[in-house]
Amino acid sequence: MLARTDSRARALVLLLVTALVAGGIGTRLAWWQIVERDRLADMALAQLNQTEPIPAARGDITDSTGELLATTVELQSVFATPPSIDDPASTAALLAPLLGLDVHALQDTLATDDPWVWLKRRVDLQSSDAVRALRLPGIGLLPETKRVYPVRGVSPNTTLAAQVLGFVNVDGIGQYGIEASDNALLAGLPGSMTAQQDVAGRQIADSVFQLKAPVDGSDLKLTIDAGLQHLLESAMWDTYRRNYAKGVTGVVMDVNTGAVLALATFPSYDANAYGTLDPELFSNPAVARQYEPGSVMKAFTIAAALDAGAITTHDKFRDDNNLRLAGVRIQNADRYTYPYGHGRITAGDVLKLSNNIGAAKIGLTLGGQGLYQALHRFGFGEPTGIEIAGEAAGVVWNPDGPNGSGELTTAQNSFGQGLSVTAMQLVAGYAAIGNGGRLVTPHVVAGWTTPDGTYHPAEQPEPERVMRQETADTVLRLLTDAVDNGIAQPASIPGYSVAGKTGTAQIAGPITERVRIGTDRKGHPKYEKVTHYGYISNWIDSSFISLLPASDPKIVTLILIHRPAVWGLYQMAQRPDDLFRSLAPDILSYLAIPPDRVERPDGQVASR
Repeated sequence: MLARTDSRARALVLLLVTALVAGGIGTRLAWWQIVERDRLADMALAQLNQTEPIPAARGDITDSTGELLATTVELQSVFATPPSIDDPASTAALLAPLLGLDVHALQDTLATDDPWVWLKRRVDLQSSDAVRALRLPGIGLLPETKRVYPVRGVSPNTTLAAQVLGFVNVDGIGQYGIEASDNALLAGLPGSMTAQQDVAGRQIADSVFQLKAPVDGSDLKLTIDAGLQHLLESAMWDTYRRNYAKGVTGVVMDVNTGAVLALATFPSYDANAYGTLDPELFSNPAVARQYEPGSVMKAFTIAAALDAGAITTHDKFRDDNNLRLAGVRIQNADRYTYPYGHGRITAGDVLKLSNNIGAAKIGLTLGGQGLYQALHRFGFGEPTGIEIAGEAAGVVWNPDGPNGSGELTTAQNSFGQGLSVTAMQLVAGYAAIGNGGRLVTPHVVAGWTTPDGTYHPAEQPEPERVMRQETADTVLRLLTDAVDNGIAQPASIPGYSVAGKTGTAQIAGPITERVRIGTDRKGHPKYEKVTHYGYISNWIDSSFISLLPASDPKIVTLILIHRPAVWGLYQMAQRPDDLFRSLAPDILSYLAIPPDRVERPDGQVASR
């Protein structure tokens, strides 16, 4: 009887336990199927969901006339899934010549355990068609876009205005030039697509449930004129070779608006093949290279002194070719011809003779702080704001600052030594002389067109008045006289008045010398090599800057030759003013700027 009772008790306990477990499972199932149903369903779907980016189309870049300078094309990129390749050796042997790859390196790549790898991105159409025709297991192609620059430059292996445009890297990001500075505007905003995939990773038909459309990039219109750019590049390339120069820069800019019409620099590069080139080529030296400008700065010294009322055009300054400040002797460039200077000279004579002593004394008359502040007001020592990536600020030393040397710094600032500028700063400063005293912002972007077809002109800052109209007009007249009757006379052009200034500046760099440091125990002299920073013999920057026509300036031009081969007293194969004389008539003709001077029957020249 007791055994039967124990058996019934155990059965009852087992029944209760089973009921509790079943109840718990049932409750949990009910929780999952009723309370958590929606959340679990979303989790299940999420495992099948795959979000893919949809790239935006990058905007084109055109010149001021609509000529295409940069656009985007679709190419194929070759990839491999190594685990799917049975014979890496034979596959590599077939692919390597089509892709221009080393067969052994390619075989090693194909023999790895990597599930997926790029072999070569953005191959040309002929190569991608050949790869596709092979039908090799584990080898596939995917479409990708590539930025192309269709206009060839004037020199071999270059594209037009390469250092203005920059390029786009393999990840679709603009590098250098306009491509970098306006990358966001050109690139647009990528979209995305979310769809479901099966277990094999294939998209399920009609399963797209979330679509964010991309916003395509805007098309940029530049102020650069491709025809004028080609003309300028041809001239700069020719003088680059003639002078065996390390670099050349040419600029043509509208004096009233700051629109850069042409900007040519060499050495340049092919933006379609940037990956194989020295990165040193990519920066635009017109905005990125800082250099001592030399005598072209004398116009600003005179402008600052006239504007402040410190001098008049009738005041005379003693030039004896011998000014000593802080233990440093300052002399003129023509010191061998005129060892005792030119006597009493005016501000106009300073420009005609390119006289260092006269410029220094005008700067000292104005005062160090007055000149320092004026040079900053004229735009030196800070970026111009041009839309080319990598712009430098330049350096103007405060004569009373920790790096200044008082009157010596003031004198050196007066004739363009010791301080540093960029070519674009110099062009903007001379534009202010030509347009009546307003500092415009140099720019290369005229505007952009959004994907809906709306054109937006680029807005520029309001020009700042940096000198009185009277001052600008006076300096313009003095610069015209410097070309008509001064050392810049070789820049004269028949039929046109030219206001301009030459500039020659030494270049500083590391100098290594053998210096005696004592004697050894036997009394023999001991030497060691010492490197210091100083001006290097025959390293110069030679330039000519002009305002055309001088009677009513429309354009400012700059020709800068960096480290030409020189002999004697800075003689060179082609000086900047000589190049200007041959180039300027073509520029004026291209821009349809009429002559402003006519020659009378008596041989005299009359201005219109």
